[in-house]
Amino acid sequence: MENNVKWTRGELKRRSKDVLHLHYWRLILITFLLSFFLSSGTVVTEFSQSFLEGVEEGYTAGVSEKEDSYDEGSIDDKESKAVEAEVENGKGVVFALIVVLAMIVLVVIIIAVAFIISFFVINPLYVGAMRFYIRSFDTKPQFKELFFAFENRYKNVVVVMLLRDLYTIFWSLLLIVPGIVKAYEYSMIPYLLAENPELTAKEAFAVSKQMMKGQKWNAFVLDLSFLGWQILSILTIGILGIFYVDSYVQLTGAALYRRLKGADCIPENIYYEGMDKDVASGWYKQGWYRSSEGGRIDESSDINSR
Repeated sequence: MENNVKWTRGELKRRSKDVLHLHYWRLILITFLLSFFLSSGTVVTEFSQSFLEGVEEGYTAGVSEKEDSYDEGSIDDKESKAVEAEVENGKGVVFALIVVLAMIVLVVIIIAVAFIISFFVINPLYVGAMRFYIRSFDTKPQFKELFFAFENRYKNVVVVMLLRDLYTIFWSLLLIVPGIVKAYEYSMIPYLLAENPELTAKEAFAVSKQMMKGQKWNAFVLDLSFLGWQILSILTIGILGIFYVDSYVQLTGAALYRRLKGADCIPENIYYEGMDKDVASGWYKQGWYRSSEGGRIDESSDINSR
């Protein structure tokens, strides 16, 4: 059965911008930290690649110098140097094998460390960041939410997120399109763990699949609608991304999750512009909410009947 929850890109973005303005600096800081952690793996990879290229260039330069030295001197010298060259070539082959072996071992170590950091540190931090975004719609989020997964069923969160990453990679190896489809099918898992860290892998995958059934294309178009903002972020060397776009995108993803899981609970302690309209249109569950005048109104009887 498809998830028939209705939503529009405009309403998700409007509510996300309202929340962004409400908790601007907190969200900017969390998004910056999240981007830093997510990019750490890329930095390690680029550093290792530069290091290996440096080793290779140094070895090539050394070989070239030796070859140039053999071209100098008399004929007798050249003959004697030819014999020496054969010996040196043998040593060179051994040295080359040692260098290649060392490079392979180094690459394996770097990849292993990157995976360990990703699975055991970055993924739990990502879940905590998603919790921060989710709670931003209901209350003033606390920075401790970033470390939520480390204090709540940490091992389970690590395992579920690890399986999510592995399944996405395996599907991507088949073809690009199945990989993209599965990535969207599994996209709700971090949000689910952020609110329910006790969910097993089977439960998390099943719920995410159900939430995204019939919604994957709309979610893809939603992401595509940020393309213009992403281009502007690149043109500003990432400055616009840090101070607006990245947080805007992350909040919109959290807003989509909140919408797909069912109507939101009415916040107890915040009010944003346009909240009355959201309540009247049935966005929230029945209950209490704040009016624009600061009072609290009980609409528990017929909010969704309007």
